Amino acid sequence: MLRGLELSHPSRVRRPPGRGAKFLLVGQAPGPVERESRRPFSGRAGKELDRWMLRAGFESAEEFRRVTYIAALMRCFPGRNLRGTGDLRPPPAGIANCAHWLDAELRMLRPRVLIPVGQLAIVRFLGPGSLESRVGKKFGERPVMVPLPHPSGQSRWLNDPENRERLARALALISQLRRRLA
Repeated sequence: MLRGLELSHPSRVRRPPGRGAKFLLVGQAPGPVERESRRPFSGRAGKELDRWMLRAGFESAEEFRRVTYIAALMRCFPGRNLRGTGDLRPPPAGIANCAHWLDAELRMLRPRVLIPVGQLAIVRFLGPGSLESRVGKKFGERPVMVPLPHPSGQSRWLNDPENRERLARALALISQLRRRLA
């Protein structure tokens, strides 16, 4: 009972969500599962992302999500593609409309590591370039950027063994940064 009273006491200082996060992961937009759950990367792509983060040395998906603030280029679900086999890419106007939110999060959080996920997020932070020239490398100082491909099952990029090796190198970089920041 004391614990409940302590948590609800008006003088208790609450840490704002994301404050102190060492990692900032930026995806492209929520999908239909995220729209319902109100939790980023909670669908199939999120489960794959969680598996990647276990490979990067996080003890659990919960640990990864505890130390990582997850944001998106566009804040609302862009809809399904015409074939119903996947989500639409966020349109440039939608990304531009939401850019001020992401910029404010970057200023407020000042993350040590930024993980842009997918081509759209990578281009937002690093400019034009191929996934092959970006994934598996780190860029910048503060934040250090470690690009990842999108974990969507729709992506065929990881079918190439060389690209799987690039992903492994990127996850090893995240692991090194995680240990350094621990």
